[in-house]
Order: sequence, then structure tokens, then C-alpha cells
Amino acid sequence: MLIFDSGVGGLSILEDIKKTLPNIKYIYILDNEAFPYGNKTKCFIIQRSIKIIKTIKKNYPISITIIACNTASTVALSILRKTFNFPIIGIFPDIKHAEKISQNKIIGLIATQATINSSYIKKRTNKKNPNKNIQIISTNKLAVIAEKKIRGLIISKIELKKIFQKWIDLTIQPDTIILGCTHFLLLKKEIKEILYKSIYFVDSKDKIIQNVKKHFNRFNIDQKIKDNIFLYSKNNIELKKLLFFLKKYNFKEINYLKLISS
Repeated sequence: MLIFDSGVGGLSILEDIKKTLPNIKYIYILDNEAFPYGNKTKCFIIQRSIKIIKTIKKNYPISITIIACNTASTVALSILRKTFNFPIIGIFPDIKHAEKISQNKIIGLIATQATINSSYIKKRTNKKNPNKNIQIISTNKLAVIAEKKIRGLIISKIELKKIFQKWIDLTIQPDTIILGCTHFLLLKKEIKEILYKSIYFVDSKDKIIQNVKKHFNRFNIDQKIKDNIFLYSKNNIELKKLLFFLKKYNFKEINYLKLISS
């Protein structure tokens, strides 16, 4: 099983997969050379995603891929499924579920600029529905803050407050917030503190886990990957700060991955 993201957000998905399917072996690719995807063009994200999967498929026997990134999923998933002949599972902001559970009918959607600008989100937020009130925050800064947190660095509450000021100033704040980036799952506590209220978070990771479980239960897959592997696309100081955190994921190999030419 391959899981990929431009940063560490996908590790929050991996953590829950490990709990549900403890015997599954996995490869995690951290595309830190291209982090963050949120400020990249649609063309770049599609080409980059294809290149990553092709490179790993060439070197490792993967049978399923999880795009643990809302940005890559909303922009590239349909094309990736046409390009490759094995299951590819993506993660999407679950607007429909948020609408069902919201009590005050004020929903917050926070995601990267690329996700917000995707046709997937535009179709779902532009539908004529008099009862739908979706407050959107488009930001690439929150993913960077999450990356700092996971490396044990101090997070600026002032910086966080600036990101959420639009919602803080509302007469009625959202009671349900869609976390449209897997990085944001790492900041639930901080977001609650900033908004000073009880919030229900919708993060869509349960859907991914259900799909993965269904896939492995349906097919008796012979796992040719015998060890858990962590791959990265750029060796830098930030990567070295991350290595201590990775210990709990039981990666037997941590290697640089040189992407194949297009």
C-alpha cells in the first residue's frame, strides 16, 4: 500500500489505518521537495502525482494507492484513476456530511487555495440551496504551521488567530468545520482554542479507512512489501527534525526517492 502527501498530513491517515489494519505493510512518500501543493497549479499537481506513483510502482510492488492529500485528490484523482490500473483512493472535503450534522447551519470550510479553486469544490459550494451557508477560508499557511507542530516547534497563536479572524468576527460562528487538508487534523486543539467554542470537525478520514478496509477484505492480497518504508523527495534540515517523530510508525527503511523523468 502506498500513501502519499506533500507533507506530514498523510501520517494522520496512516495512524488510523494502522489501528484498523495492524498487519498491513505500507510505503509513505513525503514529497517535501514540492511542499506545499496548495500553492501549485493544477497542471503541476497532476504531473507530479503521476510521476510519484510511476516511480514508486517501478521500484516497489504496490497494489493500492492512497492520496492522503485533499489538494491532490480534488485536482488529480480522476486523472490518476484513468492513468493507473490499480485502486487509487482519495480524500475530499465532506460538505454533504457537514450539512447534515450542523445545528446552526453555519458551516466552515478551511482548505488550501488549490482545493478551494478546484472544480470539485466549486460545484459543491455553488449549488443553489437557501439553507446552505458555507464560510470559506482559503489558506496555505495552516499546513506550514502543522508541519512546525509535528517537529516540536512553537506555534504562534497570533498567526493562527489571523487565519481565523474572518470566522471570529462573524455574529454567528460555524458550529461545524470541514478540515479540507490532512495537515489540519493535527491542529484541532489549537483551532478550538482560537474560536473559543465547541466545534464538530469533519475530516473525511473515516471514509478512507472504510474504503481501504473494504479493499483488503474483498481481495486476498499477497503483500510483497515485507517492511514499512518511508520515502522522501528532498534531504534537508526540516527532514532531519522529522526523523524522531517517525519512530512510532515502525519504518524499517527511510530512503531518498529520485523521481523518474517525465
